Order: sequence, then C-alpha cells, then structure tokens
Amino acid sequence: MQSFVIDSNILIYHLKDDVGVTKSLNEWLMGGSKLCISAITRIELLAAPVMREGEEEKILRLLDKFVMIPVDARIADTSARIRRKYHLELGDSIIAATAMLMDSTLVTRNIRDFRKIIELQLLKL
Repeated sequence: MQSFVIDSNILIYHLKDDVGVTKSLNEWLMGGSKLCISAITRIELLAAPVMREGEEEKILRLLDKFVMIPVDARIADTSARIRRKYHLELGDSIIAATAMLMDSTLVTRNIRDFRKIIELQLLKL
C-alpha cells in the first residue's frame, strides 16, 4: 500500500478547487493509499485568521479523510535535527519528519524548501 503525507498547501489547493490536486487525492483515496497529515497541518488549516460561514466545518470534513499523525518525541527530535541542519520553518520540519518516520512520500507544491533533505521522498503535485 502506498503511503503519503500530505503537506498543508496541497489541502489548501484542494479547498480552492484545484482540479489536479482534487483528482489525485480522490484517486489515492479510492485506490486504497494511506493518506496522512501531520498534526501541524490540522493546526495550520484550522488557524486561518478569517473563515467564511461553514468553512471550518468543510475543513473538518476534509481532515477526517486523513490519518492524523500526532507529534510524538521521535517526530519532535527528528524535526529539531531537520530544522537545525536545513534551516526550515518549524511547521515544514515537523511535516518532513513525519513523512520520514512514516516511511512515506511527502506530497507538496513547495518542493524548494524540502528538496535539500536527501532522506525525504518527495512528490510535487
């Protein structure tokens, strides 16, 4: 079974009705792939400073389709090493550590920030 960690920006594109992103997510879900998100992705999506009526419920329904991986000590420690070595933002380092420790491919539109991490499997969508 394929396993993917979905970056926050992919879900944002999906919420903005990006046809390519939505098609890929649906294919993976229907094909039985394991789709995960980091806890930080949940926070980033729900912490939007402005939400229209009904938007939070829409986001929660979307998030329910993914396996949420909590930040445990292993992810926190790996994230700290990634952040220190590659100078990533905290959220990006947590998402990268999650993908690495889950032995999953990180799906993102933000290849630039992640490509320097040689241990990380990446897929640009």
